Amino acid sequence: MLETIIPLLSRWKWGLALAGLLAFAGLGAAALHYRGALRTEQAGRAADRASYVAAQAEATRLSAEAIHHQEAVYQMKAAKQDTAHETELAQARAAGAAYADAHRVRGQTAGSTPGNPALGAQSSDPGLRESLPAVGVVVSEADVQACSEVTAYALSLRDWALGLGEGQNTP
Repeated sequence: MLETIIPLLSRWKWGLALAGLLAFAGLGAAALHYRGALRTEQAGRAADRASYVAAQAEATRLSAEAIHHQEAVYQMKAAKQDTAHETELAQARAAGAAYADAHRVRGQTAGSTPGNPALGAQSSDPGLRESLPAVGVVVSEADVQACSEVTAYALSLRDWALGLGEGQNTP
C-alpha cells in the first residue's frame, strides 16, 4: 500500500505542501483575528464595567440627594406642624379654662365654711345655679383641660396626616 501512496505523493507533493502552507497560514490568520477580537471584546467589557460603576455612583449620589431633600421637607413640615400644634394647644387650654370658669359649679352656699360642705347642703340655698339641671354630669377642671388637650392633639394629627400627601411630586 505504501508503494501506491509514494507515487501519488511524489506527483502531488507541491500541491499538498501548498495546501498545508495555506491551511497553516489560514489558522495563523484566524488566530490573530480572534486574538484581536478577544482584546477588543475585553476592552469593551472593561469600558462597560467602568460605565456601570460610574452610573451606579451617580445614581447613589442622586438617591442620597433626594433622600436628604425629602428629609429636609419632612423636618420643615414637622417644625411647622409642631408650631401649629403648640398654638392650637395654647388656644385649647385657654378655651378649656374659660369654659371651666363660665360653667363652674360650686356646691357650697355663701354662708357655709369651705371645710364642711355638708352644712351648705342642709341649708335652704344649695349654692347651685338655677339653670343647672337636676340630673347632670359634673366634670372636674382637670378633665376639661385633658379633653381640650387631647382634642387639640387629635386635630393636629389630622392636619398632619392630611398634609402628608402635599408636595409629593416636588423634586
